[in-house]
Amino acid sequence: MRVLSVIILTCLLSGCWTMFTYRESYTIDRMAYWEHEKSKVKASSELKNKCFEKVSHIDNYENLYAKCIYEQGYIFKTTSWLYCYHRKQECDIYNKYRK
Repeated sequence: MRVLSVIILTCLLSGCWTMFTYRESYTIDRMAYWEHEKSKVKASSELKNKCFEKVSHIDNYENLYAKCIYEQGYIFKTTSWLYCYHRKQECDIYNKYRK
């Protein structure tokens, strides 16, 4: 147990931790999704595009985009904690739409 603790501590201090948390951008983006609160169906591309088109011309549109999807009955979900690790800004905005 002590050896394992030393190995983990060494990885954290040396920067090797990023080796274990690194994921490609497209992998990270697939970790987040919008799920209907009652039916548990993921939001369609059409719905996401409709909300995006409404607010894309506005600076910092993420909050309005999330609000639009949320008002349709969807809640924000992630499949892994790595999404919020890599996408802190989006996660901070979308967290209030988790329920």
